Amino acid sequence: MEEIPNICEWNDPYDILNLFDTRIYGDRNGIMYVTSASEQMLLFKVSGRYVLPSKNDIVKYLGDGAWAIKEEPSWMIG
Repeated sequence: MEEIPNICEWNDPYDILNLFDTRIYGDRNGIMYVTSASEQMLLFKVSGRYVLPSKNDIVKYLGDGAWAIKEEPSWMIG
């Protein structure tokens, strides 16, 4: 997880996507990189399942490959 700074704080998932080594596919530390012809996404392992964050969600690493996802407060969106 050295390539993703400050993952123990709340982050925009797409900021993490920009730092993630996209050559790595599959599960790595609770993150799964998925790509299609037109889109790149990160799925985060939450309660044993992979979850795609919505546009207003933020993520936080909890340790042992587990993540938390919550909706970003509206006052922070800008």
